[in-house]
Amino acid sequence: HIGEIIDLVGKLLKKKFAYHGADGSIYFNISKFKNYGKLSRLKKREIKIGARIAADEYNKEEARDFVLWKAKKNGEPSWPSPWGDGRPGWHIECSAMSMKYLGPSFDIHAGGVDLLFPHHENEIAQSEAATGKKFVNYWIHGEHMMINKQKMSKSLGNFFTLNDLESKGFDPMAFRYLILTSHYRSKLNFTWKSLEAAQNALRNLTDNLRQTTDGQRPAATDKKTENYEKQFLAGVNDDLNTPKAMAVLWKAIKDKKLPAESKKRLVMKFNKVIGLKLSGPKPAKIPENIKQMADEREKMRINKQFIQADALRKKIESLGYNIEDTHYGPKITPSRH
Repeated sequence: HIGEIIDLVGKLLKKKFAYHGADGSIYFNISKFKNYGKLSRLKKREIKIGARIAADEYNKEEARDFVLWKAKKNGEPSWPSPWGDGRPGWHIECSAMSMKYLGPSFDIHAGGVDLLFPHHENEIAQSEAATGKKFVNYWIHGEHMMINKQKMSKSLGNFFTLNDLESKGFDPMAFRYLILTSHYRSKLNFTWKSLEAAQNALRNLTDNLRQTTDGQRPAATDKKTENYEKQFLAGVNDDLNTPKAMAVLWKAIKDKKLPAESKKRLVMKFNKVIGLKLSGPKPAKIPENIKQMADEREKMRINKQFIQADALRKKIESLGYNIEDTHYGPKITPSRH
């Protein structure tokens, strides 16, 4: 993406948002961008007008003109450009790649909370200065995961991979469930006990789903079902409040007055959002001859031929299937023994 990066830097130079530094590098002039600091509420920090930072490290205390294109240095990779050989600054590459694949404006930009300033602040400045359009509508900054109350990081060596979790017998979806129990803006302290609890909860959820009846006509949408849907969406729409949404899911599961088919439909609908790879109970394949006998028996019941209907029921059972009379008609399931 060097070509796209060079084009973007060229636009910023042409619009006077960037300038050539004495060291041969090109810098973004933050004093030229009026909205600089809006995302991170920069008022609490000091802005050093004209002070430049060429290094990739993050300075959390003060804002300075940041490098867009670094002049070539010995031992560093470099590419040719109209301004001499060099390499991109840390921030410019993100804007160039985002705009190539998502356009000059897009809806959601995610990232860790430590990238809010100066990285994302600089992304906004260089992108909007170049295009004159709003760069991102919503910024989603996730808080850190902690291990024994310390930030999980490579440098400390206190991190785990999904392979590590699987090697200890955990389903990756259990980790996803654990994440869903905490708001993305809140720190989450990871422990093996908390992961075990999440796995148990996920199993309980799956078991509850499997215990719902199948093969019946779906229950009509009622006010209670609609209310659960509204509560769930209210949680999701409240700044992605997944703990609130998960609480609604469990409330619906435990509602004894809610029809089983309504529960199943609700959970599968919620699962499209939470992505736990849940699946409803798979209806057993019933042979055609068993279905025909069940239909014939139902006709006998309607005609009040109860002795003949009972005899046919026993025949169906002898072939390894149970038949249950429901409000929606006969329900056929394989015998468990």
